Amino acid sequence: MKKIMLSGLTAALSVSIIGTLSISQASPPVTLEANVSESTVMPATDEESQISSAAEDSGVRSQALKVGERQGRSGGSTSDDGIAKIYSHAISGRNAVTLYVHNIPVVTFLGVKPDTAEAEGVKVASVGESVPAATTAQDPMWRATTVAARINQLHRSGVEAKEIQVRWDSERRSYRIGADNLHLLEMSDGTISPQTTQDVAEDALQITNRLRRQLGNAEPLSDIQGRPQPPRPAQTVALGPVRLQVQGMASWYGPGFHGNRTANGERFNQYDMTAAHRNLPFGTRVRVTNLHNGRSVVVRINDRGPFTGGRVIDLSKGAAQTLGVVSSGVAPVRLDVLQ
Repeated sequence: MKKIMLSGLTAALSVSIIGTLSISQASPPVTLEANVSESTVMPATDEESQISSAAEDSGVRSQALKVGERQGRSGGSTSDDGIAKIYSHAISGRNAVTLYVHNIPVVTFLGVKPDTAEAEGVKVASVGESVPAATTAQDPMWRATTVAARINQLHRSGVEAKEIQVRWDSERRSYRIGADNLHLLEMSDGTISPQTTQDVAEDALQITNRLRRQLGNAEPLSDIQGRPQPPRPAQTVALGPVRLQVQGMASWYGPGFHGNRTANGERFNQYDMTAAHRNLPFGTRVRVTNLHNGRSVVVRINDRGPFTGGRVIDLSKGAAQTLGVVSSGVAPVRLDVLQ
């Protein structure tokens, strides 16, 4: 057992670190179900008995205590009104600790990846060893214990569940969860929802709503305060319905032809948005999209060509520059023939 002194907390916490169990060994407490609802709350006795059974089968003696619970001299435990439990397990070869509140998985903390730990020389401390301060931020057990203690503090102080919020911190560029001026946790690559969505914002919202429900049945949040908006997609100006769509290779021309007469009789300006096509009527507008980079430009057909096999359009230099074709000479394109 280790005593961990936490800044800003008034209680010393004693946590018994259980043996590392794989997810397959410690089911169901660490096999995190896809959908957790209030009707699926599992009694603590069932969870602990199954973890103990799994540990005995693997030859590891494990014991799960609530954070804030103290083991007495006689082997019994005395409760300090702790509602958070932590379970150690593994996910894809990484050490992990999942924090439960009232037997519902709320958040999972991941350790460093094995290859990263080896590359950076990170030493994983065993039970009984002191943990250097530099590695505590990477230790999932330390992080889980810290957050569990803060949750227990909220519970003991009677903070209303509706006060639990998540917000975007623009300075730290991260999502932070807290309540009543108490910081609970900060989202990162190593902090995920037990049923991760692979989206840090959605995971943060899911974790927050579970905390709100488990600490007082507060209404779930639908969005995150200050959430940065995704970049707007490039706007496409509608220039009329598409009559025909063709894909092929585009080339470009300009130097040596600038100032000459085009097939329709006008002076060729290599910087105008024009193009040559073998048979489209002069004056036809064509939207050309570079399939390599997604850039588009609308050109006017004023010349004939290209006459090299496999190419569907010959762009002016100005159009080619807009599409990013000048340096490569050719590029795969899609032609949308407009009315």
